[in-house]
Amino acid sequence: QGLGDVRPEDAALQLAQRIRVEEELADTCAGANNQAALNVSFRVYYHIVHKYDLPDIHFGDLPERLTHDKSGTFLMLQSVLLTAHWKRLDAAQLEEKCLTALLEALMQNSPSLMAILKATNLLVKKFPQLKLLALQLQHFYHCLQRQSQTGSREETLTLYNHCCKQRKRAFTYFRIIVEFWPWTNRNKYYLLSGILNSHPLTELLESSKQSEAEFFSGLRLSLSYKGLRAASQYPVKSLSNQRSEALLAASVELLVSGSVAEIQNFHSQWFLRIQQREAMFEMLQANPQIVEFLDNVEQMKSPGDQLRLILIFSMFAKEIYAASKLHFFKISTELLTNCSQMELEAQLLVFRFLVDNLGNFAVEDCLDFFYYFIARHRCVENSEFRNTMLGKMPMIINHTAKHFHRVFKSDSGMGGDALAQNIKGFFLRLQDMIEKDIGSEIYQPNIFALQLLKILNQSLYADNVVKNAKMCSTQQNKQMGAFLLDQGVFRPNDVAKMLVESLRNVQGFDDARELTVSLLIQLDKVDSDKCLELCLELCQDSDVNECLLVPYYAQLAVTKDISAKKLFKECLDRLKNKWDSYLSDPLKTAKTGGQLFGYLCGIDEVIKSKVSVDHSLGDLLSLLKKLSDDILEFLNLCNTRTKTAIATSPSFEDMDESLRLLVRESEYDSENVSDECEEHYQSYLMMSFWHTLKGCCDVATSIGCSLLQTDKGDGITEALESCLHINMKVLARCRHKGATEAAGLSIGRLTRAITSSLDSSHPGFQLLHDCLSTGGFNNLVSTTRRGAGFPILILHVLKNDDPRQRLLLHRAVEEILQKLNQSNESPEADPTDSNYDRWESRALYYLCVMVRDAELRPAMRKYYNELPLVAMKYIDNPEWTISNAALQLAGASFNKLVGQSQATEFETPPEWEPSELDYDEVGFLLPKVCEHTLEHCDFPETKASVILFLSLFARVEHLRTTSDDRRPNPLLLRFRRLMWRLLERENDHVRKLAATCFARSHDFRCDLPAALLACSGLAASLGKKQENFYVGLLYVLNDGVLKLKHEALHVWEPGHLERFFEELLARLQVTEQVRRFHPYTRDVLQHLLKRLGNDDKAAMVKALS
Repeated sequence: QGLGDVRPEDAALQLAQRIRVEEELADTCAGANNQAALNVSFRVYYHIVHKYDLPDIHFGDLPERLTHDKSGTFLMLQSVLLTAHWKRLDAAQLEEKCLTALLEALMQNSPSLMAILKATNLLVKKFPQLKLLALQLQHFYHCLQRQSQTGSREETLTLYNHCCKQRKRAFTYFRIIVEFWPWTNRNKYYLLSGILNSHPLTELLESSKQSEAEFFSGLRLSLSYKGLRAASQYPVKSLSNQRSEALLAASVELLVSGSVAEIQNFHSQWFLRIQQREAMFEMLQANPQIVEFLDNVEQMKSPGDQLRLILIFSMFAKEIYAASKLHFFKISTELLTNCSQMELEAQLLVFRFLVDNLGNFAVEDCLDFFYYFIARHRCVENSEFRNTMLGKMPMIINHTAKHFHRVFKSDSGMGGDALAQNIKGFFLRLQDMIEKDIGSEIYQPNIFALQLLKILNQSLYADNVVKNAKMCSTQQNKQMGAFLLDQGVFRPNDVAKMLVESLRNVQGFDDARELTVSLLIQLDKVDSDKCLELCLELCQDSDVNECLLVPYYAQLAVTKDISAKKLFKECLDRLKNKWDSYLSDPLKTAKTGGQLFGYLCGIDEVIKSKVSVDHSLGDLLSLLKKLSDDILEFLNLCNTRTKTAIATSPSFEDMDESLRLLVRESEYDSENVSDECEEHYQSYLMMSFWHTLKGCCDVATSIGCSLLQTDKGDGITEALESCLHINMKVLARCRHKGATEAAGLSIGRLTRAITSSLDSSHPGFQLLHDCLSTGGFNNLVSTTRRGAGFPILILHVLKNDDPRQRLLLHRAVEEILQKLNQSNESPEADPTDSNYDRWESRALYYLCVMVRDAELRPAMRKYYNELPLVAMKYIDNPEWTISNAALQLAGASFNKLVGQSQATEFETPPEWEPSELDYDEVGFLLPKVCEHTLEHCDFPETKASVILFLSLFARVEHLRTTSDDRRPNPLLLRFRRLMWRLLERENDHVRKLAATCFARSHDFRCDLPAALLACSGLAASLGKKQENFYVGLLYVLNDGVLKLKHEALHVWEPGHLERFFEELLARLQVTEQVRRFHPYTRDVLQHLLKRLGNDDKAAMVKALS
């Protein structure tokens, strides 16, 4: 299309300005939403530039502007590469710029890494001749470690795959990875996969002189570590693409000799990644053990054998069926017949097998089996088991509907009638079971019945049947559903009546009630007038549990606008009328005329339903504020009476005393109140009060969310301030867990609405900053409030901020860090006042809460270098609350950095914990912490912070990433020297941690064996005066031996490890002269000798005691 009256230069300028705006937005948030807009703008921009032969004055300098701290420029580069202009770009210049930025982003832990990786991948796609030689193996490793940036792994592997097409480079990488990296390192699997995508395994093994058997034994080891399973799929898929015979042979060996756990993991993780299943089955058939195993299914009684049989049979059911139908039905009949006698896990596998092979069995037999299976297992407490049954129901429904359609279409007479009756019988029995369990007071059958009803309704009976699976014919399902409805199998009116009645069960379960409401709305059988009556009736019930049912009936009532408006008016009028009497005597009013919070629940549901009401929401906010203030006054009544109330929350004792006063002054049952009754009434009042506070918070938040949908101007600020104030006051002045958690959830919901609706410069947005500042940072806070309302407030506000920007979090963290770094003194509270927390302890604790939260982890990563240093500043503070908070913060920061311990399939945890964090990465992520540790830990005295730092570095490995390690990382050498010096310390804990650090700082292939031999020789020469050092060296030897046993597994050739241990023992020179050392030292030596496998020497040392 033409430009009309617009000059090409002006059109290009307008587009450039629009692109600049998107660039600025991309630099402040993740940029995902900006990419599409940039793509369109650049496509049009360069179309105009090329068509009208204009100079590229706006973006000609884009390559020079590519730096690691500007993610927006890399989003722009991606867009430019998608236009026709890419052919005019200087590929070499862009390669240099992208790689420089990539390396800088890694060193600075920059959030722009993802944008740089994407742009570089697109650059390589357009210019496949680029070699990217500046990128080395360690850079790919560190990119894989940046898992906080979603998608970075796949982008890294795409780039790595390109580099591995260079034969010499790939073969070098392969040799380093298989020789120097343990099989317990997750990244080993990812990076091996990239090499195997381009080069045959046989050639790679031959060039690196590695054993094929050891390679596959190492690969198989991943099936015993939960954290390695997903990663191991990558090389398995790559090997399958190569049509690797060795992979098939290793798989057959695993199926023949592997443990049941290994076979289960093979089935779930590897099997679907292997394409040559027929070839694998042929190899299995050639194995006499498997043939004998499958032939003797009748003799299999042990649970392990049953599981092995079912797993193998499930994997190769199609191949067995094709090879011998007789054999297939022999095994399947045996499994189906004996299913009920098997262990629960095996029974579920049989169920899944039958569903996956429905086409090989008669529909009638399958339906019969499914019904009895579901009837037997609907009460199983294992939710995963129940969800698996429910997850397979769509396949059962769809398969049955397909057969019904065929019979219906062919009109096959008696045979068709018989099938139709079988289908009717199956669904009728299911429906009877559902209707029986809908009213069950046992959770498992109750929730299962409701979930099953939902699946059946959506798949068969609804007006608009949903596509419940990929291979689903909604037409066939609707046809079978119509038949079942016509036969009276499903009676919507009766079912709806049962569901409504089941809601009245006060012993019910919240998730079951929510599902019941959802089903009633789906069935479209809601009597909104009846639900309205029930709502108002329940509001007047004195039983708190009855009143808690109001929200569910209110959700049904508001499905019609007329009922919703009537409900709002009635609830508001009755709330106002009842408030005065509640204020004068809350116990009597609640016991004789019902609770207030029921009316609040009704009002809340109307506002959430977006029905317009004839009442000012501003006036309603004023009422809520008064209501919540009065309830909070009730809970602080004992202090108000004595005029000792202060601007903080009453203690639990104060609340108890206040409730006691209210009960004693009440006119309700005043003559017959025993101590037991008084306690009951106090508890009753507390329930009434906290639910009322919850109702106030919920309604205030719903009002705020409703206003934000219609008005985003500055005028909304006052109303939002009132909404926030109501929630904050509950968090600040109430200690009841239910009330504070409810207020936290409400303020989180309101925060999400504000941050997703308003610009960060809007006054309403500023309210959230003020909320964080006043909600615990600048107020007096009792020592008992540290873990209560304020952390809940802070966490819910920060978690519900826009995750692409996290403006609230960054500002809050930076303010706290600045204040903590400026002073050690608290401006708010007298340090000697033991009733209030020092500001420092609260701030440190709030930071700790932020660090521990999984959702905030990506945003908090940028502070991992600062947080431990701030913690260290206060860790030795004489004030216990401050030092304890600092210890917790440092520990939480370190734990997030090194990650959780790997879960395994072993019966006992491995003695040596795998770690993927290496010294190069720690140097990038925590440069200040590294320097602080090297200086701080070298002092003679042992402080708590020394132990903490050593605990961190006891999880850091040295991973060799180059073929030439003659010039190791200077930081690594400094840590080795420090740990060596710490081995002589008197503190045993320090020696142990230093020994672990020392062992981890040496790679297991070359450095560690040499270091251990040197330590053995040195230990043999030490006397009694150097006993501390001797014990330290024994700890090093112990950890080193452990490391070798775990990390050299399937990397060193068989027998090498045993020979090394013999040499180590010989150098240690253990004789009766070790008698000179203390018994504790001899115990450590004895433990080491047992680990080395020399029981004779160990017995000799033990005899010396």
